[in-house]
Amino acid sequence: MPSLKTFRVEFERPSATYVAGETVHGNIVLEASSEKSVRGLYFTAKGEACVRWTETESGPNNESQEITYSNFQSYFNFQASILRANSKNSRVHIPVGYQRYTFQFQLPNNIPSSFEHRYGHVRYTVKAVLDRPWKFDQECKTAFTVVSILDLNTERHKCLGIDDEAYKNFYTCCCETGSVNVGVRIPSSGYVPGQMIVTALNYALSSSSITITGISSRLNQELKFHASTGRTKSIITETASTKSSGQLAASGQAISELRVPPLPPSSLDFCSIIDLNYKLQVCVHVSGAHFKFVKSYPILIGSVPLYCSPTASSLVAMTSPVVTPATIVTKSMSAEANYPLNNGATDAPPLPLGFVHPDQTVGTSNDCPIPPPSYEECMSGAEHIKDHDESDFVRGANTPFAPRCTEDMNGKILEVSTDTATRIQ
Repeated sequence: MPSLKTFRVEFERPSATYVAGETVHGNIVLEASSEKSVRGLYFTAKGEACVRWTETESGPNNESQEITYSNFQSYFNFQASILRANSKNSRVHIPVGYQRYTFQFQLPNNIPSSFEHRYGHVRYTVKAVLDRPWKFDQECKTAFTVVSILDLNTERHKCLGIDDEAYKNFYTCCCETGSVNVGVRIPSSGYVPGQMIVTALNYALSSSSITITGISSRLNQELKFHASTGRTKSIITETASTKSSGQLAASGQAISELRVPPLPPSSLDFCSIIDLNYKLQVCVHVSGAHFKFVKSYPILIGSVPLYCSPTASSLVAMTSPVVTPATIVTKSMSAEANYPLNNGATDAPPLPLGFVHPDQTVGTSNDCPIPPPSYEECMSGAEHIKDHDESDFVRGANTPFAPRCTEDMNGKILEVSTDTATRIQ
């Protein structure tokens, strides 16, 4: 029976979520069934980014060979002693029973948000080590989340509303068989998790042989991993989507609502080996062997929502989070709801949601009574937090980990116990 019954790292915050620049407080918890004699107890706190993937390529003699591409970036590596022997030959004695040792360290300001993917990660960990003479050290490890604040109000020039018009011709055997004219209006291109991306599509089909079979929108996450050799791996992942189905009228308007799921902020500032961006893709599906109409627009995902003064002439879109699944509504054109497709029309009635304009008067996030953020596990996570050069015997290294992202769910907070996640009102 092992003499060390319990050995783990606990954080003062149950969510283990911190903002860059904050001080992290925690405890190293030990429970020994017999007295232990060690050289010392210390902890190491690390923040790093790593990318790694393998590709099969042809060798000099045309044989297949696997090549691993990787890169690494370190943000900090702190080490501090909790218990330490006075001399080389002396020992520290840990008594029988339950012991708790506190630790703390301050995070740098210029570090990126936590991020996990099978090809790379930005990860923050704390490892506790019992330094044992003439024996293997005993180690335990756990990860925590760092959230870098991306205030959309400071990036307002990237969050302007989208008012676009596009035209597509359809051909059969080099002969034109019709066309579709589509106007796309999106109130803002900046959102935080929990908000709705509301898209209004005005469409007009000029063909009797082609029908519109559906309209869809999806939010894609676009990733680029950069190896030290200059090689880049690109990945596009769908994070949320909604679609109407069934034959639609030849002209009309479709409104889609797409809730932004828990996602890390755009860009991963201060990380030079992983690029993270988001795009909203709008599609009009048509019958026959014709290519669908597709348009993509960059979306900025932040952690502090847009805000403007109530006296502004046009409010920024800050739609309340909706817990129900995203839906899409289509309706025929009518005199009361006829939004012209010509770009920049001034006589069109406003959409039932705010629209971010370049000349709009805005306040700052300090002017808005935004509640403290709560956090929810991100969509993607790691299978484990074990490093490639780490022993298989590190406690906690094989534990799955998903970083947390800000959410806007009416003040509900996601607390995490050792093996389950529970929502608390």
